Amino acid sequence: MGEDHAETKQALRRRLRAARAELPPRVVAELGDAVCVRVLGLPAFAAARALVAYAPVENEVDPGAVVAAALATGKSIYYPRRTAGDLEFLECGPTGLTPGSSAIPEPRGGRPLATAAGEGVVFLVPGVAFDSRGARLGRGAGCYDRGLARHPHATRVGLAYEMQLVPTLPEAAWDVRMDAVVTEARVLRTVKERSP
Repeated sequence: MGEDHAETKQALRRRLRAARAELPPRVVAELGDAVCVRVLGLPAFAAARALVAYAPVENEVDPGAVVAAALATGKSIYYPRRTAGDLEFLECGPTGLTPGSSAIPEPRGGRPLATAAGEGVVFLVPGVAFDSRGARLGRGAGCYDRGLARHPHATRVGLAYEMQLVPTLPEAAWDVRMDAVVTEARVLRTVKERSP
């Protein structure tokens, strides 16, 4: 990927992280609740046996209502934990998280999500920006892309506010696209063969 793409990504990151940071807590809660309602209506969520969630930071969409619904229906819950330049996904409830890398809450321990796991696993994925093809712009370390690449048959659902959708994002060969992007206003299905 060329320097122009890297500069474009950095400029988008700065602009969208600043816009997200300006959202008042009440708006963050309202928009997050609307996103969660849409996720709960996805057939992939209903059929899932396991959910991989995340602890929100910097006004990211809070998937807490989805996690609560998953726990109530007996689904296994996993959260990411940063390792040396990568992510592992460990079974853990939301109360078992402690500040980890970059002060992002992560599990202290737990059973790892099997690499062979796929069908029946839904990943809820945060991002700085998404486009209609399912391309995702993260924080820039590539950890989520490497982690998601090990689970190619799982359903990947990006969670974002409508303001985080952009017309198109520059992509590298290793970037992993989402199967759907869910905002407070809509569900963007990005892969026709797999319907979340």
